[in-house]
Amino acid sequence: MFKPHDYAFQIEVTVKAMFNCKRYDIGGIADAGFIEREPFIAIALVLGNFYNKVDSSYKEKIDDFLGKYYLEMGKSISETGEEKIKDIIKDFNGIVSTI
Repeated sequence: MFKPHDYAFQIEVTVKAMFNCKRYDIGGIADAGFIEREPFIAIALVLGNFYNKVDSSYKEKIDDFLGKYYLEMGKSISETGEEKIKDIIKDFNGIVSTI
């Protein structure tokens, strides 16, 4: 059974770790409830935080990620669907873990 909140929580854990914050810090963007409705805002916030700090190869990875999932911007996790959100989280974590 597809549980969007479980996927939102996975993203929440990453956002909180990257910003060393609590779930309601940074305007509540790190909260799974918010992420469930707007996952791309939280993901883009994390990636954007690194963008000016990394070399061009990582910038390219971030740009490729955003381009690949551009059509998912503005969608909730439910609207995105389970398979697509799994791919997004996998790719997102792949970038974050290498930075």
